[in-house]
Amino acid sequence: MQGLLRLATAGFLAFLGLAAAAVAMTGEKAEFVKLADDVYAYVGKRNDANAMVIVTNQGVVLVDTGNNQPDTRDLAEKIRSVTNQPVRWVVISQYHGDHFGGSPYFTPPATLIVHDRVAKELREMKPYQIKSWRKRFPERTAALEGLAPKDMMMSIPDRMTLNLGGKRIELIYVDDEYNIGDLAVWLPDAGVLHGAFAAYKDRHPDIRPDYSHGTTTTMLKQLEALIALKPRVVVPAHGPLGDVRDLQAMVDYVLLARQKVRVMMDKGLPLAEIIKQFHMNEFRDWDRTSHFDWMAETIFRELQGLGPIRIKIVDRDAKGVITKVTEEGRYFSIDSGDGKELRLRIGSDSNIEGIADRTKLRVGQKVVASYQVPEGFNPALGYDIIEVTVEP
Repeated sequence: MQGLLRLATAGFLAFLGLAAAAVAMTGEKAEFVKLADDVYAYVGKRNDANAMVIVTNQGVVLVDTGNNQPDTRDLAEKIRSVTNQPVRWVVISQYHGDHFGGSPYFTPPATLIVHDRVAKELREMKPYQIKSWRKRFPERTAALEGLAPKDMMMSIPDRMTLNLGGKRIELIYVDDEYNIGDLAVWLPDAGVLHGAFAAYKDRHPDIRPDYSHGTTTTMLKQLEALIALKPRVVVPAHGPLGDVRDLQAMVDYVLLARQKVRVMMDKGLPLAEIIKQFHMNEFRDWDRTSHFDWMAETIFRELQGLGPIRIKIVDRDAKGVITKVTEEGRYFSIDSGDGKELRLRIGSDSNIEGIADRTKLRVGQKVVASYQVPEGFNPALGYDIIEVTVEP
């Protein structure tokens, strides 16, 4: 950590001079970019999740699986455009829907490679989550009958090296109490790194007070390990391709965010006021300012040594008419007739009935939804859906 502090002091002011010129969003369409011989990045549109493709003569190693069903199908098509080799292994860098959700398109025959902590989560999937996983791609439903992700996985506790067709692929887990299984993927011969959770670019990181997405302390620890590799190219979790300087930029960002919260704490401001005043205007061109409230509260808890919020989840039902759809159906709002708009969020384990997938949601459709309400927690992105049925 001390090394990071010294680097931040040296580089922060120089970086701020570049921040205003940063490209906040990737393009309207995903790009498939060659990074080295047999190594490609699938750069998600509008800062959606990125993926990485490594072609070997023993099969393709895929890192993450696309943001939603159309993106996963497009990713598979892009892979077929550069090789006849099948996808044999799917490495999951983060156990979140935009990284894991496309896995049923490839497995089986591909094998999932995950960290032991993620393997535990996969073994404990609820029936509705398994049902949703099987149904995610209608063309794959028959192949997945009777199967669950746990049936296709192998897991690692720390580090693992794949030697395939002369290519060395290192999977790196940075041990931390709140690192819930993020795996970076390092190709030392090509100098290419998929940076997993820590390597955001031009996007405010998604840090939550339940620590489900790690902590800023976790992030700094991961960044320190990744910077030491001195990668030539970095494929971030979200955002444009970068290099080691962008990893350092995230160090600067996180340290500044922590400093801001600490200064307000030292002034005796209550948490509600800290959340209200928190901003990262030095990075004003970055995407996802909606993450600020969670980030401020998470840092507050970290600095106080409070540990994660323990959240009680209550299941509720609603029905109404869709009034708004954003991000290809990831988020939508309904008017349930009481004059209030209810914002809902579809994840990779949300079961969808009545339409092929979330991209088919439209304003004016009638829906019935079961969703989860976290008591005492700000659902800034909307309430997570268990099941939604679109009425004919």
